[in-house]
Amino acid sequence: MIADPRVFDDSNDDVELLHRGGEMRELLEHWRNPDQDNILLSGPSGVGKSLFAKVVLDRLEEQTAIHRVRVNCLRETSAGILRAILEDHPNGPDNVATTTSTDAVRRQLRSATDRETVVVLDEGDELPETDVLGDLLRQPQLTVIAIAHDATDWLSRLDVDNGHSFDRGHIALERYHVDELTEILHRRARQGFHRADVVSRDQLEYIADEVAGVARKGIQWLWGAALEATDQTHYRIRDGDIQDGKERAWHHIRELNIDSLPTHHQVLYAIVHEAGEISGSELHARYDEIAEEAYQGTPATPIGERARRKKFPKLVEYDLVDYDGPTRDRTYWPVDDDVEPQVNLPTTHMQLR
Repeated sequence: MIADPRVFDDSNDDVELLHRGGEMRELLEHWRNPDQDNILLSGPSGVGKSLFAKVVLDRLEEQTAIHRVRVNCLRETSAGILRAILEDHPNGPDNVATTTSTDAVRRQLRSATDRETVVVLDEGDELPETDVLGDLLRQPQLTVIAIAHDATDWLSRLDVDNGHSFDRGHIALERYHVDELTEILHRRARQGFHRADVVSRDQLEYIADEVAGVARKGIQWLWGAALEATDQTHYRIRDGDIQDGKERAWHHIRELNIDSLPTHHQVLYAIVHEAGEISGSELHARYDEIAEEAYQGTPATPIGERARRKKFPKLVEYDLVDYDGPTRDRTYWPVDDDVEPQVNLPTTHMQLR
């Protein structure tokens, strides 16, 4: 049934961007402004921020001579991000040794930037904890497009001098309307299946409505339903395949979500997953015991109990963790034990007891 799996691959950005014309015009008008600033692109998980940024670079390249750089900042240190930017720059070296000093990387980047350069910093939720934005804003002929989930939180953690620039250039991507996502799903079905009519318009509308306009969920659910139909040797996707394919898709989405989490959330999820079920007091004790080692080599530093509690709504939103009880007396557990954490926690005395 599935002819081209890439159509349903979340990491594939070689697909058409639909129903973002207003946001695209807003960004391009901002770019044409002589006093244009840097840009913050925000929105919930699964609404197509990375694809939008890629199409932005394509459009800008068509209109003017620019260099384009795109870097995934997830759990990278300041030095690591700057090295990646220099390596991805058309005038930069293919490899920058990890022993190269940050000052040397800055100088090489300045030398390489001989024309207007647009740097997209994807998965940039942790950028306020680094020095990267300040370094880049001091570079001539360089514009930054930072991608984050929560604009208010991101801007509140940013240095005031840097924050004004991104606040003025903030563009939010909202969830799609049902009819918009239905069209997106129909386009994916036409491109990815042997025949587009293996799924009905009513079924696509049902999926689009159920996922409340989140493109990633809709696309992965359609993929899961197709796999279920294939397993059952059905020539068309049946309503039962859609229902049975839902959990298959949700498990895959949880795996995608865990990959995109910042360090704080990764550590907290790993603690909950390790325990299976854990009280708030036990969670904080375990965190305090492993934090120093768990955060080594990351751009983040350990946080206090109140800040930890504030991280859990995202883990719940991502369908990774659930909890019960009042704020100071909660019990936490993983939604899906088969979704492995991306952080290896150190063995400690608490575990051995």
